[in-house]
Amino acid sequence: MRKYGLFLAAAFLIYMSFLTLEKSDYAVSGNQYKDPVLFVHGFKGTARSFNMMIGRFEKRGWGERALTMNVTRTGRLLVREEPFSADRPAFIHLIFENNRASFDDTSRALAAVMQVLKKEYGVERVKIVSHSMGGIVSVKFLQELYNPDLHPMTDQLVTIGSPFDGVSGSRWFIQNQGPAVYDLMPGSPALAKIAANHNRFPSGTNVLNIAGTGDQVTRLQSALSFKALVPEDQYRVEVLYDKNITHSGLHETAIVDEKIGAFFDYK
Repeated sequence: MRKYGLFLAAAFLIYMSFLTLEKSDYAVSGNQYKDPVLFVHGFKGTARSFNMMIGRFEKRGWGERALTMNVTRTGRLLVREEPFSADRPAFIHLIFENNRASFDDTSRALAAVMQVLKKEYGVERVKIVSHSMGGIVSVKFLQELYNPDLHPMTDQLVTIGSPFDGVSGSRWFIQNQGPAVYDLMPGSPALAKIAANHNRFPSGTNVLNIAGTGDQVTRLQSALSFKALVPEDQYRVEVLYDKNITHSGLHETAIVDEKIGAFFDYK
């Protein structure tokens, strides 16, 4: 194991944080990471959240898992480096151990990870695939924290079932807890701030917004409200009109894989 103390500053010194980066013994960071894709889970997400999708993408020959990056509750960044083919897109699985943290805290953690990707792994450009709250914190990072001197450029962003107008239904708020629950309430200050920053979305980031009529957590209107945050020529939307595809099922569905593959121009 190798350990590095990294002093990470986000865009314009908005925040400061200290992470200890710990890498696995499968050290391949000298290899070039081609067309990397970062997978960002949502509220209460775990290592399982994108595991199946990454596996399906690998079976299609679209790329290979290269890194698993785990942000712990204590501020450590644990990175497992996998042997992979440097001539294929590199899949990066990001896991937040504090998976109920606020938008602010999670987007800052994402910014810190992005800085590690650029500084330690030489990643200059990246694609993001995000689910639910993962899409919101990815947008918040791009609006408020992205700094081209510190972070890779996000060429393409996929959001899957992301509730930009909040989560509907009182039952969900009764069943869940944590700072993010307050942020996900319709009309919350956190969502209002993201809406107010609609003119700060990077001009070089193209978006695919995926939503479904069967999503019982993110209503269609809430997902489609993302359109107001992105310049028209950078925005695409795909709606799945299938009542059987639930919120958690959206990123476990072959048709969603197909739409992402087409957006990324995978063959």
